[in-house]
Amino acid sequence: MLEEQGFESIPDSDAILSQERVQEITYDGRIRVSTKAWVLRIVALTGIAVTLVLNLHQGLKLGDPLVVYSTLMPTHELVVFAIGWLFYRCRASGLVTNELVSVIIPIFNQVEMIETVIDAIYKSTYEHIEVIAVNDGSSDGTKEILDELVYAYPGLRVIHKENEGKRKAVATGFYASKGRYIVLIDSDSVIDINAIEEFIKTFSANIKVGGVVGNGKVWNAGTNFLTKCQDVWYDYAYNIHKTTESVFGCVLCCSGCLAAYRREAIEEYIPYWIQARIHNSDDRDLTSYALATPWAKRELAPLKQKLMESMALYDDAEDRGLTAQTLVEWETVYVPSAVVYTDVPETLGKYLRQQIRWKKGYVRSNFYVSAFFWRKNPLMALLFYTEFMTTFTAPLIIFIIYFYGPFIIHNYWIPITYVTGQVLIGLTAGLDYKFRYKNTRHWMYKPFMNVFASVVLSWLILPALWTYRKNRWLTR
Repeated sequence: MLEEQGFESIPDSDAILSQERVQEITYDGRIRVSTKAWVLRIVALTGIAVTLVLNLHQGLKLGDPLVVYSTLMPTHELVVFAIGWLFYRCRASGLVTNELVSVIIPIFNQVEMIETVIDAIYKSTYEHIEVIAVNDGSSDGTKEILDELVYAYPGLRVIHKENEGKRKAVATGFYASKGRYIVLIDSDSVIDINAIEEFIKTFSANIKVGGVVGNGKVWNAGTNFLTKCQDVWYDYAYNIHKTTESVFGCVLCCSGCLAAYRREAIEEYIPYWIQARIHNSDDRDLTSYALATPWAKRELAPLKQKLMESMALYDDAEDRGLTAQTLVEWETVYVPSAVVYTDVPETLGKYLRQQIRWKKGYVRSNFYVSAFFWRKNPLMALLFYTEFMTTFTAPLIIFIIYFYGPFIIHNYWIPITYVTGQVLIGLTAGLDYKFRYKNTRHWMYKPFMNVFASVVLSWLILPALWTYRKNRWLTR
């Protein structure tokens, strides 16, 4: 749990909000690390490159294009490390304005955490907020708690509605809101005291930024082996992967646990949400909408319209959908100083269902983004299309490495060097986590998580495609 990351008690939001942030941001926006960490990074990048060259050499020596292709995934990871480490700068450098911020919380059966979630919001250093809690037909006592919280926080607006899914809950909150900026917080996520203020500083400093995502950390990290693995995965996803995307102003997923948007960046997309006929949820749709260029809106209008309408029918692409929409004309960025703690699945079954749902949302929103993303930064576009393509071909790559290599062409160096590379990448990310968060005890789980992700999670694209038209909200 959080005491294993340096916090004194759990789940006490006061203890969380009073803690000094252990990941520091320098005056020029870098995530501060020591000289020792930079030496590790250089050695690690060199080591990863060497293992890639060895596998590539084997493929060329054998004249086998399949073996050569198997180096694509680790090459992508190597580039992500290099860009995120060398070029990322936090953009939360503007003034704190007095603009009204609308905080929307879509809620479904969250009786255990919702009071803590709302308490944390009202402890924010940024005070110009309106909080709108949308209860999507909860049946576990959440409704009664929300009604009681109105007395504790007279400014809190609670909207009770029938169960129709997360998208309609967000859309209901959006139409009830008045703020120039919209902050979305999941009902199982507890924000840091400075998070909203960091978002405002980002928007005020950058008129082109339409969407911002915060730094997600795991609330129940110390519960068991699985949550510890997710803890290190979250750190990589935010502090390495999203930093790379943010360099280009193209964060592809403003995660639902904590994200913010300019109203004008997403308001054209909300009507499609409110018309959704079935329930589902993920993270990328809104971001993509704001990222697309005016050219894409104009020239690709028929295709964009169909893809956007398709996205709007499913809750498994909720946060990705918002992100996708924002990418239409705006930039989307990552702010590591806006911290949020989110509850993650504690059983393997729930975790795998979550991953399948996320995979469907990823595919759904990326089809939409693909229609215009090639007009973005060439290097970021290359990373995007490469990653999207390998999502579908990852099972083939794993088959090549672990079956075709050793059993068909009898080359045992292929799986050995690949696993070595994955362990090295995981060890590098884990140690980097340790250097940035000195109190973390879970950094050593990252090598296992890397191998597990490549061997097991890559196959989830198959059930995701098989159930592509099924729509559900939440996994717990």
